[in-house]
Amino acid sequence: MLRAGAGALLGGAAAGCAFVPENRAHHLEFLFWGSIYEDRGVHAVSRAFSRRPGRLPVAAQVVGGDYATKINTLVAARQEPDIAYLPAGLAMRLGEGGLLVNLLDYRHKYPQIDDLLPQALHYYTETAAVPQTAVEVMMLWYSTRLFSKAGVPEPPVDTASAWSWDRYLETCDRLTFDEKGRRPSEKGFDPTQVRQFGATAPTTVNTTLYALLRSNGADLFDEKGTRCIIDSDAAVEVVSQIVEMMYEHRVAPSPTLLTSMNTGTALLLKSGRVATTIDGYWNLLDLANAQFPYGAGVLPKFQEPMTAQTSGITGIFKRSQYPEQAVEFYLQMADPRSCPLYKQGLWMPLERSFYTDPKLLATWTDTKIHPAGFDRSTAQPALHNVSPDPTFRIRNSSEVFAQLTPALDPIWLGKHRGTASVRKALRHAADVTTPFLAGVYPDVKM
Repeated sequence: MLRAGAGALLGGAAAGCAFVPENRAHHLEFLFWGSIYEDRGVHAVSRAFSRRPGRLPVAAQVVGGDYATKINTLVAARQEPDIAYLPAGLAMRLGEGGLLVNLLDYRHKYPQIDDLLPQALHYYTETAAVPQTAVEVMMLWYSTRLFSKAGVPEPPVDTASAWSWDRYLETCDRLTFDEKGRRPSEKGFDPTQVRQFGATAPTTVNTTLYALLRSNGADLFDEKGTRCIIDSDAAVEVVSQIVEMMYEHRVAPSPTLLTSMNTGTALLLKSGRVATTIDGYWNLLDLANAQFPYGAGVLPKFQEPMTAQTSGITGIFKRSQYPEQAVEFYLQMADPRSCPLYKQGLWMPLERSFYTDPKLLATWTDTKIHPAGFDRSTAQPALHNVSPDPTFRIRNSSEVFAQLTPALDPIWLGKHRGTASVRKALRHAADVTTPFLAGVYPDVKM
């Protein structure tokens, strides 16, 4: 359900669907967020699109600050752009409120739409959906130099050979050293003077943590989206193991220490402070620019190999004068042959054929920056071993995660150790989150 304020905004905006924003007669306005690299990629596609016969110029603009507030303000003023990046929860609310184009209405004209991965298309009603901007999956990034220096075998690239969580911890122990070169499992190890950690703790609720929860058959919410179930036995096991990773095995820094040393995945690995980290595909762009040897493996597992997929939405607003051109622009952005952001390592494709057709797969993975075995370590799990980010499925998701995420902080900070204490803390997190749950959207149709 919508909060009263958001509901009033959507209702008022939907009532004026005949209104057309001023000064929009001769171009498409596209709002997005992103780094300087993303800005360059978007503008490259915008220029190419505008040069096509009969196509409008695209006025693409990066928006800084509170992006969601900016979009809500434009919608309230009936001045929204033709097309824009949208956070997951906001996109689902705007779609259900009647403000976004249903991409499926154009599938008869653009066959690419039927080739979209099912987990990249999010249904806000049973028959209407919005598409992701790109595909992003979680993967195990690592420094090949640190593995070689420690004489440790590198992570597997096939899901069939995925390490168990215990094997991952053992490997991380061999990759963790204090200032005198001692490992955590060795006598005299000094946890206050760690020179190199084997890993970072995967605690991001809707992505890195979620992948491991799903690997163990656990979930954050029940099927109807009315109860938080992060206190299930399977979830308690995963969370307890992550806590032990930091405070018992001592192979990963605490959140406090990580904050003091964190300069992003690429620099953490390049600097040698960390040997492995579970993080998103988008880091490949920064890794490539950091100029050091890195690799990518499949995630460790509890029961079944699993990764998590996330992304923002690219939404087309119904009040656009040129919705069909906006759809065409979106599809050009989604084509790795047209958009440089795929080869550069920021995005993974949305269309299934770019994973299953060897020639199309090569258009975005056969590069100098994609690690060896990438098609198996990342592309194949994106097809067969993936759970979609739950922020699309859960109604009121921004408010829900605003309760759940901080409720887990005391656990990650080491205030709850041991299964019984972690279980109690997770039960509290579930109790404070459940009142904010309001059901689910149809979402992904796998």
